[in-house]
Amino acid sequence: MRRVLFLVILIASAATVASGQPDSRTTVYKGPVRIAAPCRGADLSVRYVSEDTAMGGENLILYAFKNITSNSCTLRGYPLYELLSKAGKLRPRGRAINSRQLPGDEAMMPARVVTIAPVEEASFRVHYNSGGAGYVGKPCPVSRRVRIVAPGTTRAFILKEDISSCSNVEISAVRSGPVPE
Repeated sequence: MRRVLFLVILIASAATVASGQPDSRTTVYKGPVRIAAPCRGADLSVRYVSEDTAMGGENLILYAFKNITSNSCTLRGYPLYELLSKAGKLRPRGRAINSRQLPGDEAMMPARVVTIAPVEEASFRVHYNSGGAGYVGKPCPVSRRVRIVAPGTTRAFILKEDISSCSNVEISAVRSGPVPE
């Protein structure tokens, strides 16, 4: 009797598991999954989106990479972001440090593969401190331009940007989703 009861329970369990599986007789093959190629520098443009300044000299700048081609492409990682002098030279402490969590982030935001559809955008943020109220010391150096290179590419974008940074600059990984204006 125990063996029969065990067998009935086993058959019922197997039927329950099998009912959640796709039926191979009705599953339609749709071909191979197409994975987007990595973005090339020529596939992208970059733009300044907005800036948020808080007390104490805290600054967050939002930028966006736009896919200017007719095919999707992917980015993964952190852009290269550098503060430049008038002569186009890298400033001391001018290269941004990769950060998993910038001010305003609710949680750690590690680098992930981001697919950018044609004419769509992916964003990244830059954080720096410009001294602000109560800052004592030499005036912070001012950079008039920045150099931005998308992760995995070599094309450098030079943007006019007045940034007065008293400390290290931090940068987020490229993020997907709609770019807030």
